[in-house]
Amino acid sequence: MITIYDIAKKVGCSSATVSKALNNYPDVNPKTKEKIIKTAKEMGYIPNSQAQFLTKKKTWNIGVLFEVETDKGITHYFFAEILQSFKEYAEAAGYDLTFVSRKIGKDKLSFLEYVRRRRCDGVIITSFDYKNKQILELINSSIPVVVIDYNYSNVSGVFSKNYRGMELLTQYLIDLGHREIVYIHGTINDYVTGARVKGFKDTLRKNNIILNNNNLVEGMYYDRKTTQDKVFEILKRDHIPTAIIFSDDYAAVGGIKVIKELGYKIPKDISVAGFDGIELGEMVYPRLTTIKQNTKLIGKSAAKRLIEIIETKDFTKKDIYVDVELIKGKSCAKIIK
Repeated sequence: MITIYDIAKKVGCSSATVSKALNNYPDVNPKTKEKIIKTAKEMGYIPNSQAQFLTKKKTWNIGVLFEVETDKGITHYFFAEILQSFKEYAEAAGYDLTFVSRKIGKDKLSFLEYVRRRRCDGVIITSFDYKNKQILELINSSIPVVVIDYNYSNVSGVFSKNYRGMELLTQYLIDLGHREIVYIHGTINDYVTGARVKGFKDTLRKNNIILNNNNLVEGMYYDRKTTQDKVFEILKRDHIPTAIIFSDDYAAVGGIKVIKELGYKIPKDISVAGFDGIELGEMVYPRLTTIKQNTKLIGKSAAKRLIEIIETKDFTKKDIYVDVELIKGKSCAKIIK
């Protein structure tokens, strides 16, 4: 392995001068600096990351904590798009990503221990059990952290405007004449679910539509089987709804399958809507009506905020809310009286 001593010998200067040149110190003759950098490249010199950490207290490494309750991992449509955008921005700023796990070799570690051993400059947390003790230990540490879709009192978060999205979607259905709307939402103790359920309830009330127990059905995000079971139960009621809003587009696709299997036509008999705006919704027939979340801006905003914290050491909580858009597909129709 090439060292600064090898470069110094080749150039004909001291190892201290080589070190200063490679670390961009100003007190090195420009011509000497240029020669050192050129020689280092030609010799295939690779900087010692541990030495850089000791001098700069920085590794240019960001940890990624990512998991979903449905175990879809990185194939999760929505969060995969966010992480891709996060990755692009972070890499453009010179950072590498490391997926955080509970093990290094045979050693079992907490998330905080893993992050410290890998010397991550900061961590992004998304789609996780945000009340997990190890997660709480990490966010209460001195490690810079940004969270997507959960609101901690001491950590910056990035969110879609979930309340606004559900408000737009529910009002759209009401404007089409729907009064009997069922919302199959995600896990009830989830922060995002809380915002969306409130948006749904408030919009019904504003339109003088009485809310009852049949309007809200608890399901799970990105869980096709659970969703299909819930749809089957709903369509076996004595009085079926004219519209169903699903927790996400993936769940909506699963729900559509059951609706069709039971002999109902979309949107003639039942209007259907999702939430996310992933590409999958464009592929189903009829094209899904949904709320599109700006995954690129969510990922970019999270990376930008985390890097700001890393580089400025300003841990002030700054939440970022990203706008949403109503996509009027062909899966919702006007009620004809």
